[in-house]
Amino acid sequence: MNRLRVLLRGTTGYIAGQLLPEFRERYALRLVDVRDTDASGNGVEGVEVFDLLSDDDSTLEPLFSGVDVVVHCGHFKPDGDDHRSQYEGERRNVDMMQRVYQLALEGGVRRVVAASTNQAAKWYEQPDYAGLKDRVAPEDYPRPDSFYGWAKAAYEPLGFLYECGSLGRKLEVVEIRIGVPRRSHAARFENGPPERYVRELAGYISERDMQQLFCKSVETPDIEDEYGIPFHIFYGVSDNARKFWSITNARKLISYEPQDDSEVRFANDIARLLHTKELDT
Repeated sequence: MNRLRVLLRGTTGYIAGQLLPEFRERYALRLVDVRDTDASGNGVEGVEVFDLLSDDDSTLEPLFSGVDVVVHCGHFKPDGDDHRSQYEGERRNVDMMQRVYQLALEGGVRRVVAASTNQAAKWYEQPDYAGLKDRVAPEDYPRPDSFYGWAKAAYEPLGFLYECGSLGRKLEVVEIRIGVPRRSHAARFENGPPERYVRELAGYISERDMQQLFCKSVETPDIEDEYGIPFHIFYGVSDNARKFWSITNARKLISYEPQDDSEVRFANDIARLLHTKELDT
């Protein structure tokens, strides 16, 4: 059986670290990052070191040759906390994403799956807290409230440009707006407003659900919409009882069937932080 040939970008990062165990089992992988160690300094087996921002095209083009799908998890962390530094740093991430699209288009890659973030539409949490909106769908207009979210939101119309056919062939594109890909540490929310903890519960995605969502985004043969356009945005959350972000389209289009629910996973913390407070009032 021929395995899909997948180029994983940003291999040593946090999200790719969750995907790697499953990816190694399923695909013929090529692993690329700007370093070959993770955040703890541990080596990651098989990583080739390349820089998509500074290496020239002749160096990078062979990476995209003979590849079926590129999964892009790379992220350049901006230096400094001021607005100018954040903007300039996140612009580099947009430039990196554009280079992935362009090299994939020219290299004959069929599909790009990009790790995005719910922060592309994070402003909607404000009307949610106020009781004015109770669900956000991928079709809702992007409304980031940070330069990080803005950059991820910029990936999306940029990706549409590459997949609609106006630059030649259609490059298939999937953007996954990841929610909260970590255990919700209840102690962080002990003295805060309850809605902050609820937000964590709503956005939670377990490691196995993350792996399933990415794998189905890689493997589903036909992702064209009703207009013949192979472009989709999926929210990366588990089947949480309190979920705020809609996963209806992922269920329908790629048969995403999340297995976990933060309400069950963190039941003891929820009882202590939320239900006890409700009784006290």
